[in-house]
Amino acid sequence: MIVAIIDYSNCGLFLMRKLQLETTNYVNGVETLMENDLKKIAYSSLKEAWHKMDNLYNFYAKSVGINFTIILVLQILFESEDVAYTQKELCDKLGLPKQLVNNIMKSFWEQGYVQLREAKDRRNKEIIVTDKGKSYAAKVLKPLEDAESDAWDCFSAEELANLAKTMEKFTTAFEGTLMELNDRK
Repeated sequence: MIVAIIDYSNCGLFLMRKLQLETTNYVNGVETLMENDLKKIAYSSLKEAWHKMDNLYNFYAKSVGINFTIILVLQILFESEDVAYTQKELCDKLGLPKQLVNNIMKSFWEQGYVQLREAKDRRNKEIIVTDKGKSYAAKVLKPLEDAESDAWDCFSAEELANLAKTMEKFTTAFEGTLMELNDRK
């Protein structure tokens, strides 16, 4: 039995996790972890980190009196000022149910954060951000963006590029696997 200690210390965050594995692979009398075991450890650690990220975003959303879904919608609407999204486009982009996006837009409209105008096809309405909406979004999103920026500053440019490339590779592979699963039904 061996103990693998993975050190997640970036920018003073010291997080160690002990993982115990049994292995029967010996090379030159030294016990080693098989690649599959390393992948299992990494996968488990990534899932844990992913869930922690979700929890952190939810914690922030609650601290400003909203839910995480509203932050997602705010980020799309207010960071893309030159694009007028329809509710359907928001649903597609965020993978959210139409009723949920409709309720959020209704609330934003009632509070004066957005206006709705007819889209080119007249069946949909485009969402136009008002000055009041821009002010609200800045109040909610700016502290979050600053916190994210501070966290990203812990990485070198090369590390960020590698992380982006790795996440893109994972997302593409995961999408392909899910599409295959869907096609089998």
